[in-house]
Amino acid sequence: MKSRTQRSIIVVVLTLVVGTLLLLFFLQRPGLVLVLRDQQTGKVLASIPVEEGEQLTYRWIHSAEFIPWIEEFTIQKDGSFRLNTIKVAGFGAGIPENKGVTSVKDGMVVMEQLDQVFGKIRWIHSQTALTSITVGDTIFITGEDVPHHIPVELTIEGVGTIWPRYPLTK
Repeated sequence: MKSRTQRSIIVVVLTLVVGTLLLLFFLQRPGLVLVLRDQQTGKVLASIPVEEGEQLTYRWIHSAEFIPWIEEFTIQKDGSFRLNTIKVAGFGAGIPENKGVTSVKDGMVVMEQLDQVFGKIRWIHSQTALTSITVGDTIFITGEDVPHHIPVELTIEGVGTIWPRYPLTK
């Protein structure tokens, strides 16, 4: 009788373990996640699921020239950012003058075919300089969404893991 009870307990435990593992497997959302993190604390400030090939657009105002600056990246399968295009409303301090193929379109200097790859993007955040970071047509963050003058880091993470969407913190 004791042996039968022990076998029943073992079967129940194994069933629970296998069931839990199957549940975790089916709850996984394999894919990439764009993550904005405080560099000093490691705290996740915002995250959003993304896909390989999606366009990430970083819009900001140049701090010395006060002109719009737009950078367009493609999200890569390996978790990197491929810089394809820079659009700037003029030239001045810190603006590259010999990148890729340069033309003027709609009043903006456009540098295309840049093909530069970045594993992460780091900056000291400015609520007044950053206009927005978007993925496709979705606004990921605006300048006001993140505390002023903190060092932040933008990465792509989470391949094949369960990754919750973090709300923005203000």
